[in-house]
Amino acid sequence: MGKIKILSADVANKIAAGEVVERPASVVKELIENAVDAGSTSIRVEIRAGGKRLIHVSDNGAGMEREDALLALERHATSKVNRIEDLECIQTFGFRGEALASIASVSQFELLTRTADALEGTKVSVDGGVFRSVQESGCSPGTHMSINNLFYNVPARLKFLKTDTTEMNHVTNQVTWAALAHPNIHFSLTHNGRAMLDVRACDSHLERVRLLYGKEFAENLIEFTEDLPDLKVYGLLGKPEFTKPNREYQLFFLNQRPIRSRIIGAALTEALDAMVAKGRQPVALLFLTLEPETVDVNVHPAKIEVRFRNERTIYSGIVRILRNAVHKAKYIPKIETPTEPTQSEEDAETHDTSLSGRVSTPRHIPTAGGQRATTSVARTQQTETPPVPTQAVEAGKQETEAIDTSEVQTPSTPTEIVVQPPQQEVPDGVNLSLLDFEDVQLKTNLFKTYIVAEAKDKIFFIDQHVAAERVLYERFVNQMQADGIPVQGLLLPVTLEATPQQLSALKIHGAIFEKLGFDLEEFGGNTILIRAIPSPLPTRVAAQTITDLLDKLPEAPHTDVQLPEAIDNALITLACKSAVKAGDTLDTKEMMNLIKELSQAKLPFNCPHSRPIIVEMGRDELERRFHR
Repeated sequence: MGKIKILSADVANKIAAGEVVERPASVVKELIENAVDAGSTSIRVEIRAGGKRLIHVSDNGAGMEREDALLALERHATSKVNRIEDLECIQTFGFRGEALASIASVSQFELLTRTADALEGTKVSVDGGVFRSVQESGCSPGTHMSINNLFYNVPARLKFLKTDTTEMNHVTNQVTWAALAHPNIHFSLTHNGRAMLDVRACDSHLERVRLLYGKEFAENLIEFTEDLPDLKVYGLLGKPEFTKPNREYQLFFLNQRPIRSRIIGAALTEALDAMVAKGRQPVALLFLTLEPETVDVNVHPAKIEVRFRNERTIYSGIVRILRNAVHKAKYIPKIETPTEPTQSEEDAETHDTSLSGRVSTPRHIPTAGGQRATTSVARTQQTETPPVPTQAVEAGKQETEAIDTSEVQTPSTPTEIVVQPPQQEVPDGVNLSLLDFEDVQLKTNLFKTYIVAEAKDKIFFIDQHVAAERVLYERFVNQMQADGIPVQGLLLPVTLEATPQQLSALKIHGAIFEKLGFDLEEFGGNTILIRAIPSPLPTRVAAQTITDLLDKLPEAPHTDVQLPEAIDNALITLACKSAVKAGDTLDTKEMMNLIKELSQAKLPFNCPHSRPIIVEMGRDELERRFHR
């Protein structure tokens, strides 16, 4: 007798379930997608014990007739695909016809469904993949599915589930992502009878973000929409001062489906890396729309990963869109102080809460990796807007009080007021070309470091060093791509005493210094002769620049892949050393030329080290500081 056998349907179903049903959150994801496909406007999820004991998903969608309800529980039963060609134009979320059969094979499953025009619904009970009963039953229009005791008949999988709290967090992730993808649908989630999430249907993604993450989070986002021939992107991008220590607030959606994508993540990094401080990550929610035939959503059992037909086009398109969004939004940090609510506003807030029965409790909102962020959400459907978190109000009070006590103190004894002359005299009415702002005038230079410009209702503070660093860096990059960085020969060579490690690095990486415009020669012992340097670099800092570069280079040669990055890092160092410094005196013409060149830069908001170049302060903020 042969060793190869055909698996029984029961075993085959349980194996197939492992591809689709990894944990309770997988079940919730599949059932929510079915509910969305059914045209639901309200989806309610209830779980117990992290979803191990009970998962109940109820929707008000189209529902099913008796025949369809029975077929839906068969493997590969679907209304979405008839031919292999249909896979290339999938516009729905569930389409393989595996989910319900797989879920029912590893749980005690009950399906209750009714179409809007039917007098009675259909109730189907399945136990471990075996049909137990089919009967007529009364129910509201839509579909209601109950999954009891998940993996009760597959103990090996049950024991690999995590704690109730961990599984609940994964479920909350799925519901939150679905709520972000479909703001026009009302979502609610309860765990062990406690409301975890309840967000009404709304008109925009930004409003949905406000309901999920809070008012302060939403107000720190930049909203943009950009269309390319084959790609449309709607995005919410964190302001320059609103960053996170990890990537958990980078969420990507493709045709309303939450996805993971290295391509999109790499494009986000490429577009914003120079604008975000080292060790920080930008906040970004990107909603992409592509024609179905240009992307394959069938490469992963859970459909969480996709394959783009033209990855290079998608990558470059997203980079271009994000950079355009940053320029249009003027990615400039603002000096702002949280305001304390007036007594009438506090009274109105209290009155609204008592009328609506709104209850707000601190809770954890999931992000794209299971991490959580504390916020407050409404607990009832009547809630129109979530209240400002108590923590934020208290923080605002404390900061306002601190300003009151520190800036409005009256001296106990008369003091002499001495008015110092400005650091840099600037003629009145000197117009300045700063980006595309209108009616900007150059005012002064503070502490020989910060150029001050005034617009209609705002003040700009421009750090002269980092502004020059950005201008020089982009100039060096352009020169390297063209004819090379101009070189200035030295009449008298400069000597440099190097360590053995630095001499070794020079032998290995000498080609990088040649590309940068240095002519270096070993002179015996530990001495290096500097015969030529890049023309913008002051001779006085040439030796220090070279030693800094040598110390940063590795002990082994760069690969072809690493070499561009090494040269880029060297250009950043060269720009930093060549730029004007804090404390250098600039005359009016020099300041104006610097700002003009900055305004023509590709990335005028941050230096290559990611430090901000321009900081903005509104007139209203200044008046608030003086209690006007």
